[in-house]
Amino acid sequence: MDITKLAKIQRQIGTKNSFQREKDEFVYSELSIAVAELFSKIGQADETICLKAYCKVLAAFLGVANTKKWVYLLLLTPEQEEKLASKWRSRSEATVYLTLQQQILKAHLERRNEYLVRAWNIFIKFGLTDLKYSSEMIETCFIDLYMRKS
Repeated sequence: MDITKLAKIQRQIGTKNSFQREKDEFVYSELSIAVAELFSKIGQADETICLKAYCKVLAAFLGVANTKKWVYLLLLTPEQEEKLASKWRSRSEATVYLTLQQQILKAHLERRNEYLVRAWNIFIKFGLTDLKYSSEMIETCFIDLYMRKS
């Protein structure tokens, strides 16, 4: 997956940020809400809707990374992607959701990028193993969603 290319696309997305002075809070809130919306759709919506929701979370992660200048921390080599894809399926979607939210909040409240990286790895692994999306599916859907809007 070409994270750098996707991050550039994300930078072009117009956000309705009414919290100009609270940009960090806004992007983290956007990420947290996107994660909640994704998990609310899993098992209740068709695969296309879930994939689009997954891509919205991806865009929100990239929004945080672009704002904080941390995109380089989210880059994955093909080997790292393969390693994440080969991991076991999660026992509980609820546990994945709560762990993601915890790591996102810790990244914001403690202002430490390693928590965002942990959340990112959990998110990518969840998409590749639990939702069974390929990197190509994710990248194509992301580009379709956000290049049309530009």
